[in-house]
Amino acid sequence: MTYRGSMPSGRGSGFDGQQSYSHPHPHPNVQAQAVHNGYDQYGNPQYQQYPNAMFTPTAFPPPPPQQQQQQQRQQLPPLHAPHHQSMQTPQGLSYHQAIPQTHTQARGHATQFQTYEPSFDQRPFQPVPPNSASGRMVSQPQQFMQQPMHQQQQHRQQHHQQQQQQRQQDHHQQHRYAQQMGWHQMLPPMSAPASTSSYQQPPSLPSPSPQAQFVHQQYQQPSQRTNSPITSHSPQVPPQSTPSTNANNSRIVSASANGRIQKARRVSASPQLTSQGIARSPSVSSTRSSAPTPGLVPHHKDTNALLICVAEELLAKARKDASTVASSGDVKGLQEYQKIVATGLGCLEVVLSSNKLPPRLEARLQLRYANILSEETTNVMEAETTLTKGITLCERNRFADLKYMMQFLQVKMLSQRRGKAAMIAVDGRIKDAEVLKHPHWVYAFRFLKASLYLESPNPSEAPALENLKAIANLASQRGDHAIFVVASLLEGLSLLKTMKDDAVVRIQSCIAQASKYQLEDSVHILQLDILALMLDLACSLYQKSPQVVTQKVRVLQSRLDTCLNSEEWGLTSTELVLPIQKQSSNHKVISGDTASILRPGQEHEPRDYLVMSFWSKIEAFTVTYTYSGLGLLYQHPRNDKRMFELWSEALSQLEKNADRIRGLPTSLQDAMKCAGWRREVKCYLEILRGLHFATSNQWAEVKKCVEQLEMIVKPSLKGILGAYSLYLSGVYHQGTQDFDAAEEIYSHPSLSLEAYDAGQGSRKQAELEVSLLAAFNRIWIMQHPAYQNNKVTLDLLDQLRALCPDHPNREIRTIYHLVLAAAKTVPPVPMTTVKTHISTALNSAKALGDIQTSSIALSLMRAKLFQNIVGEQALQCARAASQQARRSGNLIWMSVADNMLAQSLDVQGHAAEAQNVAQAAVNHAVLASRNGNYTR
Repeated sequence: MTYRGSMPSGRGSGFDGQQSYSHPHPHPNVQAQAVHNGYDQYGNPQYQQYPNAMFTPTAFPPPPPQQQQQQQRQQLPPLHAPHHQSMQTPQGLSYHQAIPQTHTQARGHATQFQTYEPSFDQRPFQPVPPNSASGRMVSQPQQFMQQPMHQQQQHRQQHHQQQQQQRQQDHHQQHRYAQQMGWHQMLPPMSAPASTSSYQQPPSLPSPSPQAQFVHQQYQQPSQRTNSPITSHSPQVPPQSTPSTNANNSRIVSASANGRIQKARRVSASPQLTSQGIARSPSVSSTRSSAPTPGLVPHHKDTNALLICVAEELLAKARKDASTVASSGDVKGLQEYQKIVATGLGCLEVVLSSNKLPPRLEARLQLRYANILSEETTNVMEAETTLTKGITLCERNRFADLKYMMQFLQVKMLSQRRGKAAMIAVDGRIKDAEVLKHPHWVYAFRFLKASLYLESPNPSEAPALENLKAIANLASQRGDHAIFVVASLLEGLSLLKTMKDDAVVRIQSCIAQASKYQLEDSVHILQLDILALMLDLACSLYQKSPQVVTQKVRVLQSRLDTCLNSEEWGLTSTELVLPIQKQSSNHKVISGDTASILRPGQEHEPRDYLVMSFWSKIEAFTVTYTYSGLGLLYQHPRNDKRMFELWSEALSQLEKNADRIRGLPTSLQDAMKCAGWRREVKCYLEILRGLHFATSNQWAEVKKCVEQLEMIVKPSLKGILGAYSLYLSGVYHQGTQDFDAAEEIYSHPSLSLEAYDAGQGSRKQAELEVSLLAAFNRIWIMQHPAYQNNKVTLDLLDQLRALCPDHPNREIRTIYHLVLAAAKTVPPVPMTTVKTHISTALNSAKALGDIQTSSIALSLMRAKLFQNIVGEQALQCARAASQQARRSGNLIWMSVADNMLAQSLDVQGHAAEAQNVAQAAVNHAVLASRNGNYTR
């Protein structure tokens, strides 16, 4: 039975028995009740009240009872004296003689325990007059103890008879005790088994007062009872020491009503059994309860810190699983992820609702809470409310660094819903930072504005470029050359996304501006070097200069090989750290809490750092493989095997490093963006491979690419990937002579030119180019006699005339002239106009170095201008078309060119040669009809 009340100063018998202290102010009535009950006021069993107990003889005669009682009263400690005193041993008395010992064979202790009332320990302490009858009751056991000892010394020969009488009395009293004992009158606790015949007295004992005797004699083990299954043992006295005030060894009870027990063990005041004891009901079990006493449960003084730690651990686990959830799309995994994030948010919300947070910690938690809400949930209003409260708190306590962080996050959240409002807000933040002369945060907000423009449909509009130029001017004034280089390269990237008329020239100018600080160590950053080389290669690809493209591809590959094992740029690191000059007033606006945007430098360093999100090394290698494959398209002879190896390696990198290609995601939204980026790159590579297979008439491979795209791209997907995937599917059906399906695909609204009438298009430049290619193919299909449609052809030509003549892409302009020259309309196009279009297309193809376009232009010239014409010029045109077609490797155009050459030879009278060339044309057509299963 577990003790459920407040324990007194001493320890009861339910404790471990290592130390026992007497009460400093024992009350006589309490002692009398304890003796009468078999236990003292602390729940300790008393052995001296039984007259029939057997003791070993002493070396000197015992004093008379009156003298002994008087001596004990003289040795009682005064009320003001400390209750922990050492006992002085009388001269000529050993410890073995001073302490009574049980007989090794005696069983006369069976009747010494009467009853135990557990409610006694919980009775209130009632003071009574000291001169009461309890004093006589205390000394009464001494008389019972001395009388059998005196008789035993004089009559040793009667020992056996007394033993027999004692057994009979034990049996009679045990029978009576068993009848009156209730559930609350259990047997007293038994000590652990030990096989010693006598007690061992320690060197220091309490004073021989009645209370002290009750205390130290509680360890005396009774002999085995008659008719009792409990085995009696004689254990040694546990070691005792001088009591100390250590909180771990004593129980401290406050005298006040609001006192709390500190560092106290759970104690059981109920009797306990040894391992050999009889079984008892669980309701009265003497084992210690596993449930802690409410007053003894330790109170955690920093619950908020514990909740914050739990929240961070939950959010870290969620971030670890974000990539898997985003890639798999598992509903159960998503629900589990949301539960973890919701639990973490709940912990932070509980902490924020507390009124015991320091102001800075509260501001940091508000920033963290709002950031998670904006990234993981749709509770935008709650996040904005939290940020508003946080900004007010920062202004009140002058936390300038956290205030800037909250304003930065506030602009990002606003840009997700209202783009124009976000631009106005960020302009206000820039002005505030300029007025307060905080150039570091001017950089941060201006780069945020630049990123918002880069995500817009028109990133090269005048305000966007003016913002980047403002960054470059400020960096030039302060000497932050790395910032200047980044601003120049971002300006070139903005121009590359739109590719207007003079875009290439302006991009080259930006690259030149970034290169003027190439000799300084502060701008030698690998990420910036790779970005500059890729921009340069993109310009060359756009200009279609084969030799220049090949040279720049080699330079880019060599630079990447040198930084492959560099520790400066990790494989999965997405941080770009830019050094900026320190300013004396920045110690209040830059701290460790702003490290995700502005990172303070060391004390001995003259620089701080601006942190930007950039691409990882694996991502850079993947893009380089893709660009290198595009560069090989302009080589002659073209190495198709090497081209497909590069694109296959790019696909392999996407598969092997799916979870780390863009670093560890910070949220599920970030993980979904990374997964979307991987899908886009994979789709782009499949489109490139499919179009190249279609160029060489490998329709079986084209079909595989189309099937892969159908698995990746959703039917309702819009944008450039959806348009290109749809276009490749139409090319496949057109190449396999399924013109109806091809016409239906090319007529899809996603590939329509109606949105671009009068130059008012709302889609990107790349989407416009795909729509133009679809319109060109529709016109080619309608040249077939079975699919001619004069009205649709004229409408398409009118749309092309509004878009193509001034198009920045020279290849688009070349194909446009070829289509106008080949189209059959009513009324027909004048021959002079046809000659002009063919001549323009042929010159453009030669300038571009495009062999296949040159072969198409020569074949069209032969068909339009030299059909059934006898002359050397007609024969030369046919032979040139056949040669260019062989160089291109396209079997269809090889068959077309050889067939026209055979006709020209036949007209000129070269019948034998014409027959051989015609047979070759048939063979090429047969090979092309086998879906690419041919040998060149």
